[in-house]
Amino acid sequence: MRIRSVFLRAFAPIARRSALSAGTAAVLACLLAAPASAKPGPPVYTLKISEGETTIPEDSIAQTSGSVENGSGSVQVSIVRGGIVIAREHGTSSAGMAQVPQVNDVVNLEAPIGTVVGSVDYDGLPSMEPTVCAGSTNFSGQNSTGETVKGSAVSLAVQIEKYGSSVVRSNFARAQVTILSGTTFGGSFLAPLELGQTVTATESLETPLAGGAVFDYVSENSRPVGACPVVVVPPPPPPPPPALQGTLFKLPHVTLLSLLKSGLRDRVTINQPGTVTQDLYAEGGTLPAFAASAKHHKKPPPALLLARGGVVASSAGTVTVSLKPTAKGRLKLKSAKSLKAVLVTTLRTSSGAKLNLAHRTVSLRR
Repeated sequence: MRIRSVFLRAFAPIARRSALSAGTAAVLACLLAAPASAKPGPPVYTLKISEGETTIPEDSIAQTSGSVENGSGSVQVSIVRGGIVIAREHGTSSAGMAQVPQVNDVVNLEAPIGTVVGSVDYDGLPSMEPTVCAGSTNFSGQNSTGETVKGSAVSLAVQIEKYGSSVVRSNFARAQVTILSGTTFGGSFLAPLELGQTVTATESLETPLAGGAVFDYVSENSRPVGACPVVVVPPPPPPPPPALQGTLFKLPHVTLLSLLKSGLRDRVTINQPGTVTQDLYAEGGTLPAFAASAKHHKKPPPALLLARGGVVASSAGTVTVSLKPTAKGRLKLKSAKSLKAVLVTTLRTSSGAKLNLAHRTVSLRR
């Protein structure tokens, strides 16, 4: 080898001027026997997609790139949308472009050009929750299934120099990922995040290839640390309404003639907003409230409705119900000399609660 022959010519004068010791001769023998360079390992192909922005928006981080390590030759990355290549870039050993894919685009890495060593259906992940914010140590979000997630935060600043400018990094922090289940991850930073930092979530997946080669996919998303979202605590639900209750006051004196002329007015209490309905039936027929439990060999005809009235109670309290005779009830009242009737009082609320008060029997005379 060329490097080995140069080594011998350099040490030949020394060997002629003085005798080398046995130890020195052994060292020289080892150096001459060593290989010129270590044998490289299998190639590692890397496809990387960087999205988002930092606290220095003019310093864009959006990039799609590909590279090969422990290998040589041409490299090409391309973005395919709907079967059509919309962006492509190539180079020697590495290639990159400022364009990034959209969700559902296919990103290919070729090495050499014409040989696809890795292909990814881009899903736009990883992403971080809004609660990854200033004053919080939380680090959580969504990731692609089966991919390892890492998180970091750093403060960036532009430093103006004599012949240009550079970005200075400080206040670096690394997230501790403790939960990685399915498509979600969770963890925390050791110290709360601060406004002015840039936080980054990175996911990666290594896929073994033939011959010991590896395809490494890396996707990262960065954004400035913002203020935490305002947590709106909904008011507690209103307490359930009390059980529906009511009371029927003592009925006023009423006759057949007064009922025909003026109807019947009575008072009812209700403990919450609702409606109060009263029906006055002639005794001797089947009342609606008794129909389901009546046990008769021969079902009697329905009771004749003599009068009906109702009122809406806008709040809990006492209301006055005014009953007016029905058309059929007028005929019955005019022809009768005496009559026994049953007053049915029903309470209802807008929530659907219903209560039947105890029936009252009324004796009507001329």
